[in-house]
Parts: sequence; C-alpha cells; structure tokens
Amino acid sequence: MQWNILGHETAIRYLQNHTKPGNTRHAYLITGPEGVGKETLALAFAKAINCEKPPAEGQFCDRCLSCRQINQHRYPDLTILRLSEGSKDLKIDQIREMQQTLTLAPYQSRYRIVLIPDFQRATVAASNALLKSLEEPPSRAILILTADAKESLLETIASRCEMLLLRPSSIAALEAYLRDEKALEPGRAKRLAHLSGGRVGAALSFDQDQELLDKYDEALNDLADLLNSRRRERLQYIERLQQRKNSSREQYAFLVDTWLTFWRDVMIRRDKADIPLVNNDHDEKIMEIANLIPSRLVEKLLKEHEKALFNLGTNLNPRLVIENLLLSLPIIKVA
Repeated sequence: MQWNILGHETAIRYLQNHTKPGNTRHAYLITGPEGVGKETLALAFAKAINCEKPPAEGQFCDRCLSCRQINQHRYPDLTILRLSEGSKDLKIDQIREMQQTLTLAPYQSRYRIVLIPDFQRATVAASNALLKSLEEPPSRAILILTADAKESLLETIASRCEMLLLRPSSIAALEAYLRDEKALEPGRAKRLAHLSGGRVGAALSFDQDQELLDKYDEALNDLADLLNSRRRERLQYIERLQQRKNSSREQYAFLVDTWLTFWRDVMIRRDKADIPLVNNDHDEKIMEIANLIPSRLVEKLLKEHEKALFNLGTNLNPRLVIENLLLSLPIIKVA
C-alpha cells in the first residue's frame, strides 16, 4: 500500500482507488508545505496508472519501462510544466502550449498526464487560461496540480479538482525512516528530521546538499553574532552581504527564513510548549536567549521576520528590508 512513500496513507489509499477504471478524475490538486512530498505522490499516482506489470491493483513495480521513464521524467505521455528559467511566475503562454498537447491522443497509455508543480506561482491570466481545460476536460487526460495551500489558488480552480491535503510526518517517524531506510547516522537523522519539521523531501534535500546545510548553519551563527553586535557592526554585516557573489533577493529570504525558525524555537522554549524544536542541536543557546527576553519581545521579533519575508517577496529594496530587520533586533549578550 505504501508506494514506497513515507506517510500519507490516506492520500495513497484515495489515489489507489482512483486508478480503477471509471474512478479516475480529470483533475487533482495536492496541497501541503514545501518538501512534504506532493510531487513524489503525484508521480507515484502516474506510475500506478501506467505500470506495465503492477504487483497488485493500485500498485506499481517501479521496474518496467513505463515506471523507469516516469522516474526519469521521460515518459512520452507525461508532461511536467515548470517555471521557465529565471522566471518567478507560471505564464499564460506556458498554459496555452500545454493545452495543445492535451488535445493529442496518448502515445502509449490510457491517459496523457500533465503535472504542474507549485501552481500558486501561476499568474491570474495563466490560472484563468487553465480553467478552460478544467471546464471542458479532454476525455483521456489528467491534470495534477500541486500548491502550498488551496487558498493560494483561485476558488474556481480548486473547486474543479479532487483535493488532497498532505501534512508532515511526525519527527520520530521521519527520524526512524532516515536512520533505517536511508542509512543515515543516528545523530544526523535526528537533526534533519527536526530541521525539516517532518517533511521528508526537505530532509533529503539537506542530506544531499551539504553546502545548503552549511549555509543554514552559517545563517544561525551570523544571527548569534548579530545579537552581540551594535548598530555599526550590523550595517557592516549588510555591506558584506551585498559584496557576496550570490547576493540576491532569494539569498536574503533564505537568511530571514532561517532566523525565523530560531525565534520560533525561542518562543517554544520560553512558553515551555511540548513541540519539537527545529534547531534542536542549538537548544542550549535557544534556552539561554529564551531566559533573557520576555515573550512579548519574541512575538514582536517573529512578526518583524514575517514582515521582512513578505517584503522580500515584493519589489521593495532587499537591502533596506534587511537593514530594518537587523536594526529591530535587541542587543543580547550570549555565550
């Protein structure tokens, strides 16, 4: 039943039932946080529909030509529509080009499948263009959209799709999976399970990209230094950021997002909440800061970081956004 996927048993059973003749729908929307496994689930569904030698109803072998081609994103009846390189949005021209392929008969399977990840990035024009395919779906085509949340899409889009909501696994379940199935060292498995918040895709991304993990640690170390720094030193830090080769709006957002997890952990320790920390390997420093500042200040800092993330997603000058954020930080002398 597992489809070789951690968790999501209810969604898997639902989609397995939809592989049966007569049960398949023309459009599906899979929602959930980044790294939770939305695209993995969608591709497993595609394999279950098209597997040449399924071991049981609703299953796939993962070895036949169709399964291998889907794993390699080379299956002739599968189109994955992603953002164009350098673009932040899914454009109407991409949707229209995709719609032309939907009118073609499947090459070697029952259905022509189109997967559109992160559909919350579609422009309003692109969303409206997709409505035509949802209102008048081709008889032998399946559309699978993924998004962070149903509320991120037009209601007219979401209401025409079969809905599946994915949630992260428990920290303990993901830790066991990383240790036992992925053969990670126990300490690393525990850290990545906490760091990803139970999102298996996020955990595997960190494991496969040590540079990303190092960058995350560097961001937390920078925050600790900044808390010990005065105004001039903080402005000098921003100058150094500007001079980095990879300085960009996305890099600033990564910093702020990382710092946000730290302040969330401080709030958890401050309130003595029974919730797993994201940065459990920094628990000592988190506890130290939690004992030094009041809850109302932590709440204010969380709001400031969320505001900065929002502003970085707009056309505001990223340097000014980071300056305002750093100048709002209290000076806290920590070890």
